[in-house]
Amino acid sequence: MSATAPIPRSLDDAYAAAQSICREHARSFYFASHFLPRPKRDHAYAVYAFCRLLDDAADESESPAAVDQFVQSLDVAFRNMSVPLISACKSNQQDAHATNESLALCAFEHTVRACQIPKTYFLELAAGCRMDFTITRYDTWAELETYCYRVAGVVGLIMCHVFGLRDKRAHARAVAMGNAMQLTNILRDVREDLDRGRVYLPREDFARFGVTDEELTTRRTTPAMAALIAFEVERARALYVEGARGLSSLPSDGSRLTASVMSVVYAGILGAIERQCCDVFGGRAKLSLLEKIGRLPAAVRLAKVEAGDEIPDVF
Repeated sequence: MSATAPIPRSLDDAYAAAQSICREHARSFYFASHFLPRPKRDHAYAVYAFCRLLDDAADESESPAAVDQFVQSLDVAFRNMSVPLISACKSNQQDAHATNESLALCAFEHTVRACQIPKTYFLELAAGCRMDFTITRYDTWAELETYCYRVAGVVGLIMCHVFGLRDKRAHARAVAMGNAMQLTNILRDVREDLDRGRVYLPREDFARFGVTDEELTTRRTTPAMAALIAFEVERARALYVEGARGLSSLPSDGSRLTASVMSVVYAGILGAIERQCCDVFGGRAKLSLLEKIGRLPAAVRLAKVEAGDEIPDVF
């Protein structure tokens, strides 16, 4: 079955459950997803729902045990690739105790088959979640980049299968786009992560700008701290530009526009951080719905870029 094959009616509730999870927890993606054709949109919801459920399980647990449970669900999904899912999903829907989570996982199982997504990508994702249980600081960008790849860059590779990307040469750029979004998350969530005892930004960059641990613990945005954040903002923008060079390889059925909207809207968080004078402790940077809509013309312009064209200044 291809990524654009019709979804069996018996799976409607499963995909609706995945959609509800995305609508509540992945608002920027949900905003961008409306440009996708329905089958691809449903598959994207299933992937993002799985990623969200895995991330929530890791955040709410004190050990990697919850992550291991999701890996077990992967084993079931991939081991039974030849078993029809329709009757199992019907059973789930008829069960009065069926939850959004169980239904969304049923949609996920259908998606990994329909889109032929390799299991190894999800194992990398789980490995990234496990890193949060053992690593609270990163010394270098190379170390942090590995983490970004596992929890986000690999999602770019997964979405290549959902979107129907055939040019594997663009995979590295999909990874760069995922890494850009994860670095954006890290910059937006410095305060929240610090409350959890985690500091993702590399020690080598703290040393470069003379930022001390005291400035972190007292949550003060000194000129040195602001300079550090500004540096990381530009690093994220460079990753967005690199990722955008692969957008022309995506199908023009709405997939390219969706990826463009997602990247331009998400990169808007970087601008919001700058408007706060790079004060990541004063408040969580975000975009309103009107601000997201205001970035659509830039996303449309980006979606029209062809291979070899200069990437417009939209990030």
